[in-house]
Amino acid sequence: MLNSKEVGPVMAAYYVIVPLTALEQGPNKALENPGVDSVMQALGLQGGPPMFAFIDANGKEIASSFALPPNNENIGYPGTPEEIKTFGGLLEKTAPKMSAADRTTIIDYLKKDTAH
Repeated sequence: MLNSKEVGPVMAAYYVIVPLTALEQGPNKALENPGVDSVMQALGLQGGPPMFAFIDANGKEIASSFALPPNNENIGYPGTPEEIKTFGGLLEKTAPKMSAADRTTIIDYLKKDTAH
């Protein structure tokens, strides 16, 4: 999604995106970012990837992918209607200046991408 020509520029306009590699196994363990375990612990991120957190300029978590009602399950890559709806709410919460048109671009992309 972040590399797509439709969504990538929209996300980059509202967020500073910092991808981290975590929870690798075996020979791929070397691909992990140094210190990623500490970052995950500080943000309370646990579970399997993909997962994400929205952080403010002071390093405080605003929201995370662990937001799916009713038990705050991990959205991961939003694919179901419920996950996509919850992700839309996270966009509103974490980027209040994001236009409705930009949110719609992201949501429509997710709906199209997961319909395959």
